[in-house]
Amino acid sequence: MEKLEKLNSSELKIVLKWLKLYSDLSRKLWNRWKAIFGRELSWKKYYKVEYTSALNEEKVFIQAQNAFNKAFWIIPKKEDIVFIQNDTIFWGIKIFENDNMVDLSLSKAIDQIK
Repeated sequence: MEKLEKLNSSELKIVLKWLKLYSDLSRKLWNRWKAIFGRELSWKKYYKVEYTSALNEEKVFIQAQNAFNKAFWIIPKKEDIVFIQNDTIFWGIKIFENDNMVDLSLSKAIDQIK
């Protein structure tokens, strides 16, 4: 505490900035930890599919089932999958099984070419 009293206002602002950053990161990490281990402890699998807006959900579901089967040897039901439209994906889909991800989008290929 004595060290803080010796700091001037600009140094205190820097300390405050770092404390805010620490607080923000610890909250985000805690929420991420709860999301991951909450699923792990419940034994419930988490399936997510991100897809481009150019595709409709029915076509995405068919592609996702094939991809889940090839990548993870599972075929989840449609009601077990969370579908998220992601406009940063150029074309195709990304599939997630818990924290495992397979990128089947053209965006990945474009990034590798650059």
